[in-house]
Amino acid sequence: MKNIDWYNIAQRANIEMFHYRDKHIFLYDDHRTILNVIFEASKIVEDKRIPNLIYFDKHDDACQSKTKSVLLEKMGRNSFEEVTSKDFWSFVEFDLSPRDDDWLLTGMELGLINNAVVIGQSENDNIITMPNNTYISEDNIEHKLFSIPYLKDSIDSRGCIGDSCIKDPKDKIIRSVFQFNTDKYHEFEDEIYPFILDFDLDCFTTDCNNKVYAWPEKIFANEFDTYNGCGYFLWDLINRSQFITICREPECCGGIGESNKILGYLDKYIFNGSLGTEPIY
Repeated sequence: MKNIDWYNIAQRANIEMFHYRDKHIFLYDDHRTILNVIFEASKIVEDKRIPNLIYFDKHDDACQSKTKSVLLEKMGRNSFEEVTSKDFWSFVEFDLSPRDDDWLLTGMELGLINNAVVIGQSENDNIITMPNNTYISEDNIEHKLFSIPYLKDSIDSRGCIGDSCIKDPKDKIIRSVFQFNTDKYHEFEDEIYPFILDFDLDCFTTDCNNKVYAWPEKIFANEFDTYNGCGYFLWDLINRSQFITICREPECCGGIGESNKILGYLDKYIFNGSLGTEPIY
């Protein structure tokens, strides 16, 4: 991969790029912007398989999408191969919902996202009520979607990822997306199917007196503590991912200050200061 190509993505408004180890991290405000990043990255990555998505989010962002043919019509193109960056970025900005709640299925319709697992979702019920946890796009491809608890619970000995005795058939599919605890007990598979790791900062908020606040720092630190295995598990996800995206979404975090507070937590406890949220001096 040529770094100059990745830097070109960050030349657009509302996108910043950082590095953690050998991973590119893209930071932006509106969650639908993730489609812009995936669209541009699809031209750069060597593995052309449609990536899965593992994302932390308070909402599932899986409201109904238009079909692929309708979406292409909005972009003024007959096929997705004809779509230019200008076509696509304009479409994402002006044709997708400003509520950032329909980008997931849109990405599946356009062949940008394969399967998806949302972690920590507590609002909306689009994925939870989806028949057989399946969305069938217009091109007749089945996409699996799941909503699971926070990592601390999910990788627990009785969690959907960590339980050594698979009781629910859905858990087996969830594990296949993570490629963890499938054939090897409590280990990741050797071969990596491409996936994107995404953080929506509103996943780490709480409500009090009808106002939204960032989690207390101790709660965040405990969730990703290496002692309960979450820190190590997340480190492996980061290491195995194609790239990482972070959505600030301040309106859903209680404001810019609360959003920045959570971003600082991510930087401190997960990305080792790579995001530069603390002043140098």
